[in-house]
Amino acid sequence: MKKSILIFGILLFAVAACQKKVEYPIEPKVTYEGFTYLFNEDSTFSGQGILSFSYTDGDGDLGLDVSDSLPPFNNNSPYYYNLIIDYQKFENGVFHSVPLLSWNIETQSFDTVSFNARFKRLVAGNETKPISGDMDYTLFVQNPFSPNDTVRFAVKIIDRALHESNVIFTETLYTNPSFIK
Repeated sequence: MKKSILIFGILLFAVAACQKKVEYPIEPKVTYEGFTYLFNEDSTFSGQGILSFSYTDGDGDLGLDVSDSLPPFNNNSPYYYNLIIDYQKFENGVFHSVPLLSWNIETQSFDTVSFNARFKRLVAGNETKPISGDMDYTLFVQNPFSPNDTVRFAVKIIDRALHESNVIFTETLYTNPSFIK
C-alpha cells in the first residue's frame, strides 16, 4: 500500500513538474480572429457585425469596474474606455480614420459616433496572473449617410496600468454586404 502511494505521489509530482508555466508580457496583446456580418431572419443585412479577437496579458489587469470613475478612468479621459475602435474608410486607395456621424434629435445637430467601449474586469480582485481568452464585440458597420462604403476597424485594448496593446485591423468590410452574400 505504501509503495503504491509513493508511486502515485511520484507520478503526480512528475505530471505537475512537466506542466509549463504560461508567461506573457505585461502589455496586452490582441490577435484578430474575424468579423461576422449579422443578417436578419429575412436574409437582409442588420447593419451590424461581430468583431472577434483573442487577447493575452502577463499580469491579468485587463478590464474596468463600474466604480472605476476617478482619474485616469474618468469620463473625458483618454483612458475612460479600455477597448478602442477606430472606424476607417477606404478612399483614393488608402484607409483613413473618419468620424461617423449620427443625427441627434434633441440637439438638432450631428454627433460623432464612438465605437469605443469599456469591458469588465477579467480577473477578480487584485490577483496578478497571466491570462488569455477571446472577446466578441457587436458593432454597427452600416453608415446611413454613405451606404456603399469600403471600411475597416482598427482595434486595441488598454489595461489598468495604462499599457496599450498592439493595433489589429479587420479585413476589408462593406457597409452594404448584400452583394458578397
